[in-house]
Amino acid sequence: MVKINWTRQSIEDIHSIRAYYIEPSTKFTEELTDKIIEKAAVLENFPNMGRIVPEIGNAFIRELIFQNYRIISESRIDIIAVHNGLRPLSKDSIFN
Repeated sequence: MVKINWTRQSIEDIHSIRAYYIEPSTKFTEELTDKIIEKAAVLENFPNMGRIVPEIGNAFIRELIFQNYRIISESRIDIIAVHNGLRPLSKDSIFN
């Protein structure tokens, strides 16, 4: 079992998601962010799960897809970002 480390960037991403959806529905916001965290928790037992992030092309940086979000992690399981899959992804949007 691997310990998941949420980076500052990924925590800020979760807070941004919460801030975006909180006004229309607090319940939806809580359920969405809880489900993102639950999806990422699978990496504790399966750290190499997910596909290689095509924009980065590094075998150690992978992603899980959950709804419109890409949960991007490194093989030691640092959640480095939670990115809206409807927006373009670049190295700068992950490593800023």
